[in-house]
Amino acid sequence: MRRIKLFWRFVVDADAFINLLDRTGAVVSGSCALTLLQAEREAIVGRDMDVYTTEKFETEVLDHFKEREGYKCMEEVKKKTEYDSSAILKMHKLQNEDMEVDIIVTDWKCALAPVVQFHSTAVMNYITARSIVCLYPRWTTANKSLVNPRMYLENLTHLRTLHVLMKYRRRGFRVSADPFHLGEHMCEREDGSRSKGGYCPHAMRSTVDDDVLRWDFGPMKTLGDTTITCQDMPIMMWCLGGYECVEGDKDVTISYMLVSA
Repeated sequence: MRRIKLFWRFVVDADAFINLLDRTGAVVSGSCALTLLQAEREAIVGRDMDVYTTEKFETEVLDHFKEREGYKCMEEVKKKTEYDSSAILKMHKLQNEDMEVDIIVTDWKCALAPVVQFHSTAVMNYITARSIVCLYPRWTTANKSLVNPRMYLENLTHLRTLHVLMKYRRRGFRVSADPFHLGEHMCEREDGSRSKGGYCPHAMRSTVDDDVLRWDFGPMKTLGDTTITCQDMPIMMWCLGGYECVEGDKDVTISYMLVSA
């Protein structure tokens, strides 16, 4: 019910919006997704809702908000250099009286691509048509957040990024660029192999691995044993990268991501 109440802040017909997410594979991320992961008494709902979609469904998502919800496009920003995430192609800023919705478009085949490039792990969460997903639940639910290493390795730590990180500190998050400041994690197994735990920034992660926490709001639509919703495909894989956290190892792992299936 909290999800529906959240959507009602921005849309009149929540069911139609959920169906839109289902058809297009679009997701809601940013502060709105984080709100549902926090205790209701502690949650802070932002003034706007961020909807992420692929270029293929850009027109359908825009038309839904303009024709069915009465939003008007106030601004369209196309330059990728305006964002921390290179996966963002453009953004449409919509407004309906005091309600604001940002439609963020990616030129990747998966709407989740910008999410795994966010400034920090606190906001690496998203709402699909039927689920809410948290990519780093152990940290996020404890109000801890790791700064994405690409922010400093790729010289992306400008004033806007610092302002956003400070916003989450003011909201009670412990924000750090060192994962060990947020607690212990497994960098390598005792036998010396390089298999790493999901909270090591050098581990290759995926949106369906065991470290992801996912809550389903209701039963999935299926055809026999096959799920027919768009939300479960494709799968994103990523590595945060950064300086090695094993003591004495100064090598750098590059950040990367790919669409699997």
